[in-house]
Amino acid sequence: MGEAGGSAQPVAGVYEQLITDRVHGELEQLEAAGWKAVDAEVSAESSPHVLARHIGDMVARRLTQLPADRRVPFANRILESLAAGACDQAADEPVSSIVEGPRQLLALAEREAPGAYAIRPLTPLSETSLLTNSPEDLSLGSELRAELATADRIDLLCAFVKWYGIRVLEDSLRAAKERGVPIRVITTTYMGATDRHALDRLVRDFGATVKVNYEIRSTRLHAKAWLFRRRTGFDTAYVGSSNLSRAALLDGLEWNVRLSSVATPAVLDKFEATFDAYWNDTAFETYDPDLHGERLDGALAQAGGTTPTTDLRINLSGLEVRPFPHQRDMLERLSVERELRGRHRNLLVAATGTGKTVMAALDYRRLCKESAGGRPR
Repeated sequence: MGEAGGSAQPVAGVYEQLITDRVHGELEQLEAAGWKAVDAEVSAESSPHVLARHIGDMVARRLTQLPADRRVPFANRILESLAAGACDQAADEPVSSIVEGPRQLLALAEREAPGAYAIRPLTPLSETSLLTNSPEDLSLGSELRAELATADRIDLLCAFVKWYGIRVLEDSLRAAKERGVPIRVITTTYMGATDRHALDRLVRDFGATVKVNYEIRSTRLHAKAWLFRRRTGFDTAYVGSSNLSRAALLDGLEWNVRLSSVATPAVLDKFEATFDAYWNDTAFETYDPDLHGERLDGALAQAGGTTPTTDLRINLSGLEVRPFPHQRDMLERLSVERELRGRHRNLLVAATGTGKTVMAALDYRRLCKESAGGRPR
């Protein structure tokens, strides 16, 4: 089914295409020939985006057919028709004509901060792209350096952080710190691959706030992603296979998708919301090199299978049990029943796999701590 090329042989499959007069006529012919078309009304929330995408595609096709010197006047005529057709209640801002060229604003730097926008990503901020680190492609490292130089907030989510990965980006990270850019990093002790000195440097040299998941029995975090927020509204993100290591940033066979708040706004919103959920999860603990360095060393050694044999400490369980949010909620309800309502015989009902045994153990541990007469039965 197509608008630009006229009728074509029907192709069975799934679509998300607006039904225009032409498409409607084609569908009637196909249904008369025994085909089945399934359609649905676009929701009120989605219709602005669906209509705009359809109109944008049609305008883009028309612009490619026009000579270069006629494209801006054609676009301005469309804008004039929008201004003429908009009612006062719907027009939240005046429609402005495009300057001949056309030309784009690429950066705006304050006089007090020269060089803050000296470089910018080569990939346009409003477009998506796939970076593969191939010789003929942009390297992820070079694009990240440019992203760091132009970001106002930076979030990084990766399974491990390496010293030489920091070295690749250190100039841009230092410049970001000097501009007062907040940097948040979430990482893990997965396979013992993280370099402690890399995390120390992120905190001490670049002012980053780092959170670590010390769990070594499960690999709960495999995501590798950067989010760059900008006050201008042109946010970008990278999601792919690259951890913060030299090979991953420069010449490793890594695939990373570059996203944009212009092209993929919903994805970036979900990125930020999910990152914030991880950030507030108690499984990810704030790392202070002076307070937690030895603990991190031990966790990395244990995760990497390099715990020295001279370490004679005995660890019977190796577990540091922490309740999940749904478990905390039920434990709080048990406390309310005992402390506020005086009910000391309670039944906890929860689905299989939600950790009833863990909740019983945590509840009993709390009772032991609160009991003045020893362990309750």
